[in-house]
Parts: sequence; structure tokens; C-alpha cells
Amino acid sequence: MSKQAILNNIKLAINDRHYPDDGHYKDITRMQKENLLDEYLRLQGENMSNIVISSKENLLDDIKQVLQSSEAKQLLYTMDLPCDINLIDNVKLFAYDKNIEDSRHEIFHIDTSIVHARCGIANLGIMGFVSSTQSPRLASLITEHCIMLLDKKNIVRNLFEGVEFLKKQGNGILPTNIFFVAGPSRTADIELQTVFGVHGPRKTTTIIY
Repeated sequence: MSKQAILNNIKLAINDRHYPDDGHYKDITRMQKENLLDEYLRLQGENMSNIVISSKENLLDDIKQVLQSSEAKQLLYTMDLPCDINLIDNVKLFAYDKNIEDSRHEIFHIDTSIVHARCGIANLGIMGFVSSTQSPRLASLITEHCIMLLDKKNIVRNLFEGVEFLKKQGNGILPTNIFFVAGPSRTADIELQTVFGVHGPRKTTTIIY
């Protein structure tokens, strides 16, 4: 394909939202399912996160089941969860309520963490988080297994709507530290062999309630 043809296709895409169907371009952000939850589930699965469909009434029981099936020994939890995590009695609990300097001797040896997503992005299958004292970003990074909770009512269509959603939750002010998680951390070495857990959790479970 010539340089001019590429530039013409880009111009069409920007101005007319027309995407050439010539085998050289595929709009992977175009939704395949009309229902936001269905599209989110499809892409979250492709992002290699384990998915559990729950409800507000069954959320705590489903968390217990995930912990049991993954043979978790310890659980690091943030302070903004939608259920009383202290009712879980089959693992050792660690509240992330101290700064890193006061807790590093404990949290870096914990195998599982649980965090609460602010929103889900349907056409990407990812979750939006806001780092705060109630939910430090490190909680989603340092354990082998991260459990992520998501309210299905907070699934939006695309990344723009996701950022606007987070901004609205901050009373019209965009939080200073937002981040998005797709699934388990993975990268590839020089031989293109996928390696999990290099930059974050080796395994993730998304519980949608």
C-alpha cells in the first residue's frame, strides 16, 4: 500500500468515520455486541481474566469461593470494597490502611489481593481505577493473584466515557492518578514467548456483581 493510500485512509477515518474494508485495517474497538455487559464479558475474556458473574447478595460467597479454588493463603484488601471483607474467615486478612514504609514487610509476601474497580470499558474489556488512600495502586500490582470487583451498572461504552465517568465521580475534577487494567500482566521476550507476571499479577479474576 502506497504512502498516499495510507494517508487517504487515515483522512477518511478521521473526517467521515469511514473505515476501508480492504484487509489492511480492522477497527478492533468497534463493538460486536449491542449489550454493554455482553461486549465487556467477551473482551475481558480475551484479555485472559477469569470471570465470575455474581450479584450484590452473593458477592461475599463468590469471593470466598474464588479464594478457596485458588488456594489463597493471605488476602490484601483495600478500604473501598462494597462488602464486609472481614466476614471472610478462610484466609489471613491484611487491610491496606498504612503507607508503604510501614507495611512493606507484610504486603510484599501476600499471595492475593482484592480491589474495587470504578468502571468497566465495554469496547476494550478493561477496568478503570482511581489510586487513593482508600485504594492504593500497589494493591493491584504486587500479588500473584488479583481479584477485581466491578459493578455491572458502571460499565460504559468506550474509554472517553470511562474518563468522563471517573471525572464525574470526582465532582467534575479528573483524579490525579487513574489507571486501567485489562487482565494479568504479560509481556514477551526476544523469542516472542509470552511471560506472565513480570509487571503485575500473574493471574486475575474479575467478579461482576
